[in-house]
Amino acid sequence: MGISLSDLVVIINDPHQIIYVVEKIEADKVYISGLHYRIRRIVTPQEITLATPQQIEAEKKQTDTYFQNLTSIRQKRNKNYLLGKILHIDGDKKYLDKCLELYNSVGIFSNGLTIKEDSISEKIKQLIYDLAPDVVVITGHDVYNQQGIKDLVNYSNSYNFIKAIKKIREIKSRTDLAIIAGACQSHFEALIAGGADFASSPKRINIHTFDPAVIAIKVATTSFSKIVSLSEALRYIDKGSDAFGGIETYGKMRLFL
Repeated sequence: MGISLSDLVVIINDPHQIIYVVEKIEADKVYISGLHYRIRRIVTPQEITLATPQQIEAEKKQTDTYFQNLTSIRQKRNKNYLLGKILHIDGDKKYLDKCLELYNSVGIFSNGLTIKEDSISEKIKQLIYDLAPDVVVITGHDVYNQQGIKDLVNYSNSYNFIKAIKKIREIKSRTDLAIIAGACQSHFEALIAGGADFASSPKRINIHTFDPAVIAIKVATTSFSKIVSLSEALRYIDKGSDAFGGIETYGKMRLFL
């Protein structure tokens, strides 16, 4: 059976059975991206097969459970609290839409834009001026090619994320604004050194669509006088500290007087 655009497929012999969407077919190359995981691959038609209904349902059930667990963390709040405002910039619209749904479900105001990873740095300053967020999420796709963990040239988008982070830090300090950055397999250390407060991926692993949003929610709902408890946020992230890390950062929630 042939593979067509928008088909849901799995990589043959993948022990994790991650579901991918076919984005482009070009001669002997097929461009695929994770349905729920922030990963993009280029494979041959022989490396993939159509996902079975059972495989699709299993990953959907896992993601739905993740979503429900996250919406259950809503604390009882009254109108005296002003939560941090989130700006989420994502290189992939399907991931962005899911994260915006999550923010809405937990009652956090957010703005979301789909911008290709290599264009974020060109637009980010004006967006900060126009939208005045308290928390910025910069994410999308990234891939580490296994050719040397320290060299940024071995990552498809880590450098693009860092360029955007540095643009923000030219106008906003860590005290002013919190940055969550990275995607699957991103260069964690370089993202933090570039100015991010939280980043993926310390162990260069794949991360779920919701993982950056989990950290953003935690920052937005933590008092500005308290340091964000990363350990509490990581309880909701499947791969925990292998997927996300960060530095001491104060929250962005404030109390009305």
